[in-house]
Amino acid sequence: MCVSSVHTKYGNMGKLNATLLRYLSKEDFRVLTAVEMGTKNHEIVPTSLISSIAHLHAGGCHKVLRELSKHRLVAYEHGGKRCKTS
Repeated sequence: MCVSSVHTKYGNMGKLNATLLRYLSKEDFRVLTAVEMGTKNHEIVPTSLISSIAHLHAGGCHKVLRELSKHRLVAYEHGGKRCKTS
């Protein structure tokens, strides 16, 4: 599983719901920050790198990524994940 923030050929994922930010946990923000930090050097960021940057175990990172995908902050694309930047 990988994460990226490239949207050129995959289209728009929708608008950010600002009221959702109120209910995100500290781990959610750590994972989103780790995704953004990982995209500085990688187009597609592996989950192992996200978990090491966010200082979470792999299972905890996967759980957070799954919850973020439910809120459409991260979306599945071809077996990976892509970070929402719009």
